Formats: sequence, structure tokens, C-alpha cells
Amino acid sequence: MRPKLTQIQKVFPQGFTILELLVAVSVTALLAAMLLNITSQVVSTQTQASGDLETNQIAQFILDRVQEDLQCAIARNDGNVWMAAKILNDETNSGQWKVATVNTNKKPVEESKRLFKDDWPTASQDPLMDANGQGPLLESRFGVAGTWLRFFTQSSELDPSIKNNGGPRAVSYQIVRFGLTASLTSRARYQLFRADVNTENTFKAGYNLHPDDGGYNLSGSNGPREPQNILNPIFQASDGESPTGFSLASNIIDFGVRAYIIDKNSKGTGFLKQIFPRLDLTNHDYEYFATSHPSSNYQADPNQKFLNAFPEVVDVMIRILTTEGESAISALEEGLTPVPEGNSPGEYWWEIAEKYSEVYVRRIKVFSSSI
Repeated sequence: MRPKLTQIQKVFPQGFTILELLVAVSVTALLAAMLLNITSQVVSTQTQASGDLETNQIAQFILDRVQEDLQCAIARNDGNVWMAAKILNDETNSGQWKVATVNTNKKPVEESKRLFKDDWPTASQDPLMDANGQGPLLESRFGVAGTWLRFFTQSSELDPSIKNNGGPRAVSYQIVRFGLTASLTSRARYQLFRADVNTENTFKAGYNLHPDDGGYNLSGSNGPREPQNILNPIFQASDGESPTGFSLASNIIDFGVRAYIIDKNSKGTGFLKQIFPRLDLTNHDYEYFATSHPSSNYQADPNQKFLNAFPEVVDVMIRILTTEGESAISALEEGLTPVPEGNSPGEYWWEIAEKYSEVYVRRIKVFSSSI
């Protein structure tokens, strides 16, 4: 009997068709795009949250410091200036401002002043802005170097090694673009300085912060806690001292105040009357003196004396750059980032600033006392 032959079938392996490959590639690309989008959103959210936390911590520290100083402010109606504020729309005040490497890319003059309704290009289309004569504080801009604010206070000493004897001290706040150290290679940053003159030097200089008649100018040595620090907070370093010892924080690109008195009526109630910046002038005045300096044009007019009164309420605004924003602004000012076509350097400077910064506002009641 012949053996039965086993039927052997040869199987050829099958491959993917072109259509199947295209579908697989398309699905993979879609999934990759979705994953990339989700990752990008997570990174963006994390960066924003980190920036918000960073700026919020700085803001709380600064605003707490300003609040304590203002709530412990002192004044006397003796014809001297016990508080002064000036909006600085250039870099010349301190004499220590480090200009940008590319002059055209520096913080702009015109775009950095946004106080009154005429400063907003869309003011005519905003009835609330027209009625108030000014824009919202959160969107305001107080000049290239912010507001230079100075007054006398009895607040506690920042330095724990110095005993607080309760005597009045002159303090001032202003923005200066300077390096974190005195080194020539230290990258300049916008810093908010708080100059603090000690009690003894305040007494010797006198209680008058008028820029012409007062004793707080640059006509003398500029050491730590000297009267000249009111104007120039960056003192000459010696014995290892830091010339930026009065810097509260860096990346502060705007600092502004609005000052008010409480205009009371016969019923015991009242409303806030703004005395700085002044809203009653066509040619706006960006400087304010309190109280009633003899050289004031309003001294002879009883109806205008309130404009030189010591404020009872002060709104404080600060704009803080995130670390990412500081890098972007520095790159622009150093000429490492090109200005997009169709934008002016000033417009682009503020476009970056508004994208990578946060604004904080606090209303402070001034509990001034007389000495």
C-alpha cells in the first residue's frame, strides 16, 4: 500500500498596505499633536502660576512696607513740606540710572505716562473715564521712573540691630535701573528703592522735604542713611557695604500713588477728593507738596489750600515683572531681540511688559500724627 502524501501548503507573510500605513501615521501624528498641546498647556499654566506666586510674594512685602510707613507718617502745619510726590518721566533724578544698551529700545517716555483721560487713545469712547478724568489705576502708568514719594515716619526700623527710639525719620521710594551689585558686569534691573535716613541725620537735616529749600539733596556725602539718600538711594560703597542695600525688590517697572483727603459734609459723611495727581488743571501738574509750602501758588487762595493738605487716604500701585518678563525686557534693551515689523520699540516694550507682569493695588488709610 502506498503511503499517503501529506499536502504541504506554503504560506506567504502579508505586509501593510499603503493605506494602512497612512492611517497609522495620521493617528500617531494626531496623538502626538494632542500630547504636545496638553504638555504645552501644562507648562504654560505652571509658568503662569509660578509667576503669579512670585510677583504676589514681592507685592505683599512691598505693600506691607509702604503701608506701615504711611500709617506711621507724621506732619505739622508749619509751612514746611512733610510729604512730597513727583512723577518722574525721565531717568535723571537719582543720577545713578543705568541706561539701556540700545537707546531706542529703552523704557519709553510717552508710552510710560498714562494717568489722565487724554493719555488713553480710547478715552473719548469710555464714558466712565471721561467722567473721572483719568483711567483705572490698574492700567495706569506713572512715568519712566515711577513716582518719587518721600515723607517722614515713625515706623519700625527695618534693621533689627538698630534700636527704634520713636523719632521721626525721612524715607523715600523711587525706581532706579541699576545692577544688583556695583560690579560693571552686573545686569541692570528695575529696582524699587526705599531710602531710610536715621533719626539723628533727619533731625540735623530738618523737617522739610522741599526739593529746593529742604536739606535732602546731593550737596554732601552720600553714605548709608544720610539725608542725600532721599534723592539718590545708591550710596557709595565702602567696607564691604552694598550700594544697593536700600533695594526692596527688583523687576519693579512701575510705582505710583494717588492721594486723597476725605471731604466731609454736614451729615458727617463724605467722599474722597483726589489731590494727587491733580485733576483740576488743564496743564497737569505731576508734583505734590504737603503741607502748605509758602512758595505754593495756592497758599493765597483759601479754596485751594486742600490741594496741599496732608493726605488721609493713599492708593499705592506697583507693577512687577516675572522672571521670564525680566529676561525678555533685558533682551530687548540689549538689542538681542528684534522689534517686530510694524511696532515701535516703545509699543513693543510695553507689549512685553504687560504680557509678563502683574499689577497690585492697595488702599491705605493714613493715620498721621503731629509732633
